Amino acid sequence: MQLNRQIIIILILASLLFSAVGAAFYFYNKNKKVMKSKNQLVTIFIAKDDIKRNTLLTVSHLAKTKVAKQFILNKPLLKSEILGKYTKERIYKNEVFLKQKLNTKIEKSRAKVLDYKNSSYNMKFNMFKNPNYSLVQGDVINIISVYPKAGTQDKKGKYLDYETQYVSKNIKILGFIRNGFTESETITKQKVKKVIKKKITEEVLDVKSDEVILDIEPQVLITLLSDFNKGNQLWMVKTKESIQIEPVDKMPIKEAIKIVENKVITAKKVYKPKVYKYKWYVPKTTIVRKSAIIDYTNDEKDSDSKTKSVEIVVNPKKICAGIKNKLLIGTASKFYLREEGSTKSAYKRIVQRNTIIPYIEKLNHWYKTCDGLYVSKNVVKETTYKYAIKKVGR
Repeated sequence: MQLNRQIIIILILASLLFSAVGAAFYFYNKNKKVMKSKNQLVTIFIAKDDIKRNTLLTVSHLAKTKVAKQFILNKPLLKSEILGKYTKERIYKNEVFLKQKLNTKIEKSRAKVLDYKNSSYNMKFNMFKNPNYSLVQGDVINIISVYPKAGTQDKKGKYLDYETQYVSKNIKILGFIRNGFTESETITKQKVKKVIKKKITEEVLDVKSDEVILDIEPQVLITLLSDFNKGNQLWMVKTKESIQIEPVDKMPIKEAIKIVENKVITAKKVYKPKVYKYKWYVPKTTIVRKSAIIDYTNDEKDSDSKTKSVEIVVNPKKICAGIKNKLLIGTASKFYLREEGSTKSAYKRIVQRNTIIPYIEKLNHWYKTCDGLYVSKNVVKETTYKYAIKKVGR
């Protein structure tokens, strides 16, 4: 009887041993398969070169590369899912194509019209004999009105000689209008339908604006319209804004004498728009000291526990300089860096546009910067180290 019990115990132990060995072998094989799957190379499509916004993607824009499966964060798009789509925003060289950055049509964004000083008036380009389609927002033009001289007609009734009647100077371009939409350039890319061999096809073409928005004085506008209605010709000339010089006879006598003697003319200051250069973010504090207490005993109730107070030195400047794969770039003209990830928290710094900020992690709608402050995702966008190096100082 004693012998039977021993045999039963041995059999139970043996079965447990075999079960343990079998389970270990099973999990080993499973882990091996998982590791093999993670290291498996997957072919994905990337951008061959930098691609501008609203570009129709073709085979010439694509390049292939192989990446380990474990490093793919988003589901890679198939070739058929990329071709024929339009880019919502700029895509950089070697960047993986994402569904969020592609669109089935050109994304139309209403451009902001510059603020006017006198009066905002939109004139049709066909009112001018020489419409300049290379103009952009902020350019300055002169408009010349000319009329034909009587008695200078040829046999076909064409005038041979003209005289200048009026020149309106320093008219600022505020923007452009095309099909009711405001634009910042005269020529923009648009999707146009064409009928070729009785089939409707769509092409992306450069389309000109219909009208130009001018910052013009009311009296100057009345004169120009009056000339145009009389049949006189209007010509536009791109120019630089001339400096308005204050006449000497309107100055105080003492100041006028000084100007004549020194041959110096005081001119009004010309407004220049602020240029935000690309620059690296530099933390204000270079060294942060934090206190900590180290307990050398394991028993909390031990009255003879040994503790020591130490100081930990953190250098935010070094931390920021060491981050190269997590970079942000400011998109707002000015924005805040706050103490916590909330608009209710106090702000610690004001940063300007085009500042490149290294960050540690993304927390919902906030980024934690390399020196422990927080910035909202609404005023920054993620960028690459290659792009940052290329732009710094410009």
